[in-house]
Amino acid sequence: MTDEQRVAQYRRADPAKMPRTPLGQQASVEGTVAALGATEATREHNRRRLAAHRLEVDETAAGKLRAAFTQLIEQYEADREAERRQFEAAEGTGLDLLAQGFREATSTSKRHGLAEQVGSSLPLAEAGVIRRAAKAVEDALPRTVVDARVDGWSAKEIAAELDVTPSYVYRILKENPWRAVWAMYRSVEAQTDDEQWVRIHHGTEEIQGETADAVASRLLDEHLGGYDPSQTRLRVLVWREGESDDVLDSRGEANL
Repeated sequence: MTDEQRVAQYRRADPAKMPRTPLGQQASVEGTVAALGATEATREHNRRRLAAHRLEVDETAAGKLRAAFTQLIEQYEADREAERRQFEAAEGTGLDLLAQGFREATSTSKRHGLAEQVGSSLPLAEAGVIRRAAKAVEDALPRTVVDARVDGWSAKEIAAELDVTPSYVYRILKENPWRAVWAMYRSVEAQTDDEQWVRIHHGTEEIQGETADAVASRLLDEHLGGYDPSQTRLRVLVWREGESDDVLDSRGEANL
């Protein structure tokens, strides 16, 4: 054998081409073992060692962070799937049809017809939901009626919408007065194009059956003395006590 034949020839592996992920490393190891003709028992042994190695890696700070992040993603996906199933289950139910029909109903008579049509075919569970909602509405009915009146609904309109008599509505309005918070403003000249208003009067009153706009008009007439409407613009805004008193949130308004 010559000296030349005694020299081993080899090529250094390129580190850049080596697998860096656990799955890639596992595939590489299993491929090498298979090429060497190892048994299934050997491959199972290698898989257990690799699993143990992964456990050790996951105990590091980076591994724990990765595990926590993976868990959050899995939880998010599970939550979205649950929402999807719930949405699909709700589609086509009587309650869903009732909600869709209400959005499309343009009159009291159409809403009454919708309630009769859907209500007569509701299964037990959905009928139970409707009855519980109806009980909650009944308990809150005085506030609902008064609130509609504050916004300008007439007693007859409220009665027709609720399928009750006007006298029933009048009785609720009589027994449940509402408190109006009001303010009167006077227009003043400003250096800018935006109109400026200065509050000159304010107060609180107990109101029985009047709309917010009607209250504003009455108060404007009552506090008009001393001001010339031809020289000064006036306005009264009305809110319901306990609600926002921002100008944009007023329930009633009168201008002069």
